Amino acid sequence: MLNELEQLAGKIARVLRHADALAAENQRLRAEVERLQAEAEASKTERDAMVADRSVLNAKIEEAQLRIQSILDKLPTATDARQLDLLGQAAGADETAAAPHSET
Repeated sequence: MLNELEQLAGKIARVLRHADALAAENQRLRAEVERLQAEAEASKTERDAMVADRSVLNAKIEEAQLRIQSILDKLPTATDARQLDLLGQAAGADETAAAPHSET
């Protein structure tokens, strides 16, 4: 009987040690979950900030595209009478300069 009691006491001690180890592991896992939740919240905040930045940048890009289009619309077209024919004038000047002068 004494032997059985000693065996039971040993088993109880092992169960208690195992319970303590499980409690410590449980506490460690809870701390890890809290850390991961905080990290996820920080990542969500950063993502939201990046989405806001992206929206601002998209608005700036659209505004710049409109300004560029406005500038392009103000430029003369090829059929516009206000446009200078600089290349045509240069080609004509080259032809007259390249033509041999007959002085003899």
